[in-house]
Amino acid sequence: MEQIDKDQHLLFYSYLTQRKESAQFVGQYVDNQLTVVLAYLSELSFPAFSFYHMSEKQVFLPELIAFTRAIFQLEQNVICGTILSQRDFQLFQSFGLIVGEPQRFLTMKHVDQSKLLESNKAELVKEEEFSEVLDFLHGGGMRFFTRSELERCPFLGMKDGNEFMAVGGFHFYDPELVELGNIITRLDYRGKGLAKSLTSQLTYLGKQLSADVYLGVLAENLPAVHVYKSLGYETTAELWMVDFALS
Repeated sequence: MEQIDKDQHLLFYSYLTQRKESAQFVGQYVDNQLTVVLAYLSELSFPAFSFYHMSEKQVFLPELIAFTRAIFQLEQNVICGTILSQRDFQLFQSFGLIVGEPQRFLTMKHVDQSKLLESNKAELVKEEEFSEVLDFLHGGGMRFFTRSELERCPFLGMKDGNEFMAVGGFHFYDPELVELGNIITRLDYRGKGLAKSLTSQLTYLGKQLSADVYLGVLAENLPAVHVYKSLGYETTAELWMVDFALS
């Protein structure tokens, strides 16, 4: 952990901290030196991984991939997901592991408190509303959401009558790491500033625990990137979100 730049490698850092009880780690050693680590998480709807390149020594990626598939008893044709730095993206690409279309992904960190809105339009989601929020998030295609996040982190919602217009929460919410996530607005309510208000309120919540508050967003989602920048977030890392094969 001492050598990891959290701003650049937030995903892997989260595997070593918040996810360390549920993640499993495979290390590759060259000349008795740990060179790379591949961390595996089975909680999501797909096999989720984080990859960290520790040494400039040669990486034997096919051997690492084959061992990982065997040790976790994953099918050879399974499609996995991860987020890679530019260097690691090129490494995976060179071995033909990446499938589908890679997507540019930004890690953003909050740096300017003065840009946050004074907003209290959203209310804390109650336990009896969890099922409704689950349906709302899954219906909106929240691929990286798990129910455990809803149970352990505060989630905020905005309603029109009895129906949610927008919901947002966290992937991580403790002094070690705060990361906003699962922010979604119903299609027919977009363009009304709900996401901006919700994100601002969530950022205030996060700042109560940690000075370092992060979020992640697809680079092609320009409206969201613009909203986050307007609220005082800046990009700390430009990455690749990819699907890859374990063969």
